[in-house]
Amino acid sequence: MKKIFYSLSLFVSLILVVASCEQDNYPLPDAQFFGAIRDSVGGGLVEQDLQTGSTIGMREKGYSTEVIQNYVIKQNGEFRNNLVYASTYDIVFQSCNFFPYELHDFVVKPGANEVTFLVVPFIRVKNCSITYDAGTNKVNATFNLEAGKPTVKLSKITLYVFTDMYVGEYIKKTVATGTGQPARTYSPAATIDPATPYTLSIDVAANSAVFGVHRNYYFRVGAMANQSGVGTIRTNYAPYVKIAL
Repeated sequence: MKKIFYSLSLFVSLILVVASCEQDNYPLPDAQFFGAIRDSVGGGLVEQDLQTGSTIGMREKGYSTEVIQNYVIKQNGEFRNNLVYASTYDIVFQSCNFFPYELHDFVVKPGANEVTFLVVPFIRVKNCSITYDAGTNKVNATFNLEAGKPTVKLSKITLYVFTDMYVGEYIKKTVATGTGQPARTYSPAATIDPATPYTLSIDVAANSAVFGVHRNYYFRVGAMANQSGVGTIRTNYAPYVKIAL
């Protein structure tokens, strides 16, 4: 009797193992979804943080519970996902560095789907120049700012530095002030005048722990907006600049 029970148990176990090894019948993703986030004024790419930055929220329609899948946007404002199912989606932009909006009933077709989303950044960082002055041993940034809408005010500006191109609010070196001004906070938030020149600087001598190795360093200017009713606000940026120190 024990032999019969053992043989039966072994047979059932083998059936379960074989069944678990069978391929499921779900189709593979059949679409690629890629493109860019661009400024509605001028068409320039809207720079991002790669880590904890803006995302594209896509909600596939037709299910009783529609779950948002968040796609990461590259640092320069481009995006790509090669494993998407062709279907109809609602697209949601929220907690970004541009004004939120939704796009309903967006059709992703099988194959390549290239899309440009035109957005309104909270702040445009314009005419940005980042240079090293050997005489003062400082890295200096000069730039202008422009509000995306009249309601936007300025909360903070920062000159970031790191050892690779992903420099920004969440990937940065901690910088001592010394005789420089690497960041400026506005409390209360300030009105943005596009004619006003802004300047920030990093004192290299006061930051020997940061610049202790002769190599390329990456600098980037960021501006944080103050705007109510838009969820979490991300930093707006100018493109990074590489400087050998």
